[in-house]
Amino acid sequence: MTLEQHLSKHKEKIVGKWFDLLAGTYPPETVRLFNTQSDPFANPVGHTFRTAIGEIIEEFFGLNRPEALTPLLDKVIRVRAVQRFSPSEALSFVFGLKPIVEEALEEELAEGEAGTEDLREFERKVQGLGLLAFDVYVRCRENLYEIKVEEIKSNTRRLLERAQLIVGE
Repeated sequence: MTLEQHLSKHKEKIVGKWFDLLAGTYPPETVRLFNTQSDPFANPVGHTFRTAIGEIIEEFFGLNRPEALTPLLDKVIRVRAVQRFSPSEALSFVFGLKPIVEEALEEELAEGEAGTEDLREFERKVQGLGLLAFDVYVRCRENLYEIKVEEIKSNTRRLLERAQLIVGE
């Protein structure tokens, strides 16, 4: 059985633990909301995270195409990029996938069904996912700063117009 087949066997457990890891980076009251409220309108962030984590795992365990993973990662990272997380805190959940998978495959590893070379390859894939996540994070932050710059320009122009230093065009 291939590593991907072993991983697919444990997919629901891995998705749940990875979501818990991501949710655990928030205050306890937010974690409670993420875990108790599944309505996308009452809990849009938790719903988005839960859905995106499942989609990311599906693609990552499947074809693992960067062009498919980028918009999926964007759903989670865009939210975290505007919150008060450092870049490493915002992206740490990506690298948390490795120990979750190792724990899920503990039995297969002990029985020799999954080998260390398979795990090394998986670790390389997680590193690639982390680099892709970093690219997404940087793009989100660039967009945020561009919006802030445009807002400052617009506000400055309005203030100058009010002060009649610029004649409205």
